[in-house]
Amino acid sequence: MNRFVWLVLSIISVFGREEVKNYFYDAGQVRYHLYQSNGGHAINWLFFPGGPGADSSYLTSLVDCLDLPGNVWLIDLPGNGDHVVDVDFDSWMEIFPKVIQKFQNPVLVGHSFGGMLPLLYPEMEEFLKGFVILNSAPSLWLEAAFHYSRQFELPDLTKEMQEFTANPSQETFDAALAACMPYYFPKETLEKGRAMLLQVPFQYPPAVWWQRKVIELNFTAKWVPQTVPTMIVGAKYDCIVPFSLFEKDQRFHRDNIQLLFLKDAGHCGWIENPKAMNEAFAQFAKTVAK
Repeated sequence: MNRFVWLVLSIISVFGREEVKNYFYDAGQVRYHLYQSNGGHAINWLFFPGGPGADSSYLTSLVDCLDLPGNVWLIDLPGNGDHVVDVDFDSWMEIFPKVIQKFQNPVLVGHSFGGMLPLLYPEMEEFLKGFVILNSAPSLWLEAAFHYSRQFELPDLTKEMQEFTANPSQETFDAALAACMPYYFPKETLEKGRAMLLQVPFQYPPAVWWQRKVIELNFTAKWVPQTVPTMIVGAKYDCIVPFSLFEKDQRFHRDNIQLLFLKDAGHCGWIENPKAMNEAFAQFAKTVAK
């Protein structure tokens, strides 16, 4: 067993699940939060947040509606969320695969950006026990999102986006993010979703970096899981990353990949439909365990 994981699991065995609230850091300043340990340690569920820049703490609202066997980790790369350090975000590209390799039987759960980044690493085929992609994209998504969102009566974001583009700062970013909330959530859960996301530490520098990086890379998946059990979840009211990008990408139509579309959910589908999310994860956990 990896020494890092062994150390943390030793702490669990002494103090028990409810007392484990500490963060752990590796030499690369990656932050690991062991959020749950549920009977045995055969599987390590690694939850990576979206954004980038959003603190992984918002994913507790997802984990709390699931019943996952093994250990559940929330992971923040350096400079993400309230884990503020001086970092060159290009270093994330080198750091990320090393994070996965620290764990035995890792199942990666990536939301939005957290589901895009792993698709740049073909070596994930060797390391991952399973992969869950939530509300993400296999390729450049902004144009598709623009056209998809036009079927809904959504507010114009031109003013906020122009102000952020002309003067990137935490203030203009926060204003743009707040304006975007109707694109994340349907009307029925807009206020609940807004309350969840806007209270989470969300740093603007990683978001600016990723905006530039996807253009530089001409972002498209370099890795499509060949044998790794994979579940890709999208939603009707997600006007940030349309599910059609995965549906139309024939590379992801494989026997080991399940495509799941939630008709009554948005960018954080567990807010509108925790039951469907729990059932999907429960079935996926059984597949991974085989």
